[in-house]
Formats: sequence, C-alpha cells, structure tokens
Amino acid sequence: MDRIEIDTWADISAESWNSLLLGNGASIAIHNEFAYPTLHSVADAKGLLATTAPIFAKLGTTDFEHVLLACWYAEHVNVALGNPSADITAAYAEVRTALIQAVHSVHPVHADVAADLQRAGTFASLFPTVVSLNYDLTLYWAMLLFNAANGSWFKDAFHHGEFQTDWGYLRRPLPPATGATLVFYPHGSLSVARDYIGDETKIAVAAGDLLETITHRWSSGHYVPVFVSEGTSKEKVASIRRSHYLTNVYEEVLPELGENLVVYGWSFDEQDQHVLNAISANPPKRMAVSVFTGQPDGDQQAFCHQVLKAAGRSLPDTEVKFFDSRSPGCWNNS
Repeated sequence: MDRIEIDTWADISAESWNSLLLGNGASIAIHNEFAYPTLHSVADAKGLLATTAPIFAKLGTTDFEHVLLACWYAEHVNVALGNPSADITAAYAEVRTALIQAVHSVHPVHADVAADLQRAGTFASLFPTVVSLNYDLTLYWAMLLFNAANGSWFKDAFHHGEFQTDWGYLRRPLPPATGATLVFYPHGSLSVARDYIGDETKIAVAAGDLLETITHRWSSGHYVPVFVSEGTSKEKVASIRRSHYLTNVYEEVLPELGENLVVYGWSFDEQDQHVLNAISANPPKRMAVSVFTGQPDGDQQAFCHQVLKAAGRSLPDTEVKFFDSRSPGCWNNS
C-alpha cells in the first residue's frame, strides 16, 4: 500500500473549514476513561443488570434508552389498565440505576478536565458548525466556559429547553459575541431528555453540578435520556427515528456540513455508516481526518487506508487528507 502523509494541524489550519465532526477519540483525549466498549458492558461488568439482562437480550439491544422506554411504556400501560406490575417497576428502576452508575463511573468531574475544556472550546469556536457523536458533557462544558468569556458564541439551538427547528437564524452573532458556532448532537447527549409522552427538553443548571442534576432528573422517573450510545448502524437509525431532535439533526444538519469538513477522533466504523450516508446527500469537497499518532506507524497507516476505503464508498468525490491528532493547536492540545 502507498504510504499516506500525515500533516500537522498547523499545515492545514489556515484553510477555510466549515464544520467539525467529533468522534469518541475527542472525548478520550480529554478523559481516558471514555475508552470503553459500551455503557452496557460497563454496567454488566459491575453486576448492575442482575435481573434485567434478559430484557436487553429479548429486545435484541444493548441500548439503555431503548430498554428504559420499553419498561416505561409497559409500566404506564399496566397502570392505565388497572394492573400495575411490581416486576416491571423494579426492572425499570434497575435499568435506570445501572445507567446512572455506569455514567458516573466513566464520566469525569468538571474540575479535573477544566484546562482541556478551555482549549477544546477555543478550537471548536473556529468552525461555524460542530457536530458531536458523543453523548458526554465535555463539549457542553467547553461551550459554557468559552461563552462565559466571549458571550453567547456557541448555540445548541435549544431555547428555554425547547429545540428550535428553524435554527438557521442562530448563525447571526449575538453581541457581545463577535461570531457564532452552532452545535448539534446526532446521537443525542446526556443533557437532552424526554418524558413518557415524547416531549424533549434540554436539562440545564444555572449553578451547581450539571451531571448530578441530569442523573437526578433521571432518578425522578419523569425523564429518560435521549442518546444513542451503542448498537449497529441500523439500530442507531431506529433510535434516531424515535426522537424529534435526533431526526432533525440527522436529516437537516448532517447533509449540510459544507464543502470543507474536519473530522477529529472518529474511527469511520461500520456502526456509524448512517452518519456517512447522511453526509453523502451533499458531500464535502474536502475532508481532513485526525490520526492518533500515539500508536505504531503501521497502525496509523492502516487507519488512513481504512478511512480512504470508507470514504471511497460513501464520499467518492471528496478529497481526503490526514493530520496528527496530537499536533499543537488542535482540540485540547496546547
């Protein structure tokens, strides 16, 4: 195979880039505990699904949101029919508790990653659009820190907790901010939740621990999280279709990322083929993809060829270049 050149961020940063797509490698760069296979595997290893593992198996999924919704709906149907089930109530409680404990076991506290968040926010502000495939709060925290110093630069298209489907107007800078970056989560986020009738909202907190506030909302039994953390590409699309917010991002945002796209920390795995499919509706002319250079050279080259193969199938006319994920100035690097 031909050797592929890997640039530094400085080599390409002066070029005009429209959008930034973040994969799991972006979260791992900030907090290594995010390098786990699935939240389900974390919960299972901790013995948190002692009685509910058969429900996951019966539904053919490892997606917490799917199982929580199934238990939630079953519980409400039984109550409506005057036949409440203690078993279903207990199952819902176990799955919810397992999710909360699994998230807490892998998620950092804000103070431990604050310096990384400052740098990540500065980097993300360079792009008119940022889409994150990660459900964790690192990007959200980075946005809040940057906005505190620069005004309402980052906007996630939620207003008073409600998603604005006509989000195009938010591209206008809101003084004192001198620019604007719109942020979307194609796979959802810990900060997005829905009630049992399907209404979706963003969980925010003026002061205090955001992660604690979110999990407290889950514990109340009134909300379930809106995020797609695992499953095949087909299963992820099915989960996306259950959400108004995720469907809008999938259909309206991913196909409009512009002519020049930067990808940081995304592996182009087949489990995310739906993301490439959505982007291919209006493919970029150029795409710069980060490569983790902390691995052997052979693995770096293999990854580059894997990306070229995936892009060749879905984005055949897109020019692809590569850059060092650890080079100065990109993401959380000094």
